[in-house]
Amino acid sequence: MNNDAMAVKWKQLALPVLVLVAMVVILLIAPMGLRADGENAVVNGDFESGTTGWTCKSCTLSAGNPAQAGAAGQFTTTSRTARAQLFQTNITLQPNTTYELSFWARSSDGKNVRVTLAQQVAPRTNYGLKNETFDLTTEGQVFTHTFTTAGFSQPISDARLVFQADKGKGVQYSIDNISLTPSDTPPPPPPDGDRSDEILVFNRGSLSTPFEVTKAMSGFIEDKPPTGPANANWVTGQYAGFADGTLYYRARVVGIPVDQPGMKFGFCFWENGYVNEECRGQEFDAIPGTEMTWSHALSDMWVKSPINWANPRTKHGIVVRNQNNKPVSAKKGWNWYGENPDHWYPMYIHYTVVLVKDGGTFSGWDYYGW
Repeated sequence: MNNDAMAVKWKQLALPVLVLVAMVVILLIAPMGLRADGENAVVNGDFESGTTGWTCKSCTLSAGNPAQAGAAGQFTTTSRTARAQLFQTNITLQPNTTYELSFWARSSDGKNVRVTLAQQVAPRTNYGLKNETFDLTTEGQVFTHTFTTAGFSQPISDARLVFQADKGKGVQYSIDNISLTPSDTPPPPPPDGDRSDEILVFNRGSLSTPFEVTKAMSGFIEDKPPTGPANANWVTGQYAGFADGTLYYRARVVGIPVDQPGMKFGFCFWENGYVNEECRGQEFDAIPGTEMTWSHALSDMWVKSPINWANPRTKHGIVVRNQNNKPVSAKKGWNWYGENPDHWYPMYIHYTVVLVKDGGTFSGWDYYGW
């Protein structure tokens, strides 16, 4: 073989090799920008690499101002009914480990954000953080939350961290310096002793014995009337300040004949019979094992006719609603609003509501049997 032929042969052999090497280099280099920094399990939590590593659902996403420093993630909700989600997948976690979540955030109209950490594929096991609500304002502030991972026994890399917006179109959220790091400090225990800042408003069931919601209840589970502090004067006297307080909820569905994702648990107060009514609904995936916590100011109820919180209430309780926010009930000729009641009842639940007065601190759920 002459020299020219050998040169052509080498070129033919070398070109595929060079292409292969280049591809390997690209594969090695590209993920470097997606790696978590140090012990932080979150990638690009400061958004200094733009929106790399982040996905937005029912929202638009960019990086810019306002920010705590440099750039921040800016996501704007695009749906009136769906809750926008900013999330990151493929997060690595250690089992039975205390983590601290920290981030800076604001929203254009003070709407809240809820955070969940769970498996990114079915069965979407919760990993220790579920619908934790953070009260945002129009001014940026730093939030921290300590929790312990749960739901797995070996290190995993399939976690999804989700920041979920409140419903509403055109709301801009700014979020920056997101970190998820192992912590030597365990989650704070609930305080002992004085609980004068809070009232147990409503409870059905327990961890060991769930409450059976029967078809005969027709979707309404009520205290008629409420008793003790749950039906006291919340404006003046011993329980002054509770009318300006915050309601904390925790709910778990243990069993249901047919899964009902996207249904709603409403909670309502009635005064003067049914004349004065205030309610608030919460979207809930009624699938066995689903558990949620949420909260809102008592003043943020939907108001049919305002209740005077200084007066005794006629009753209060849960209303089971379908995906269209209609009661799954045969009362008032509603005829279950087209639902098959045998697909809903009996439903087995554990459901607790606690009211914390204005300026008070919630002691946590351990005291209430969770």
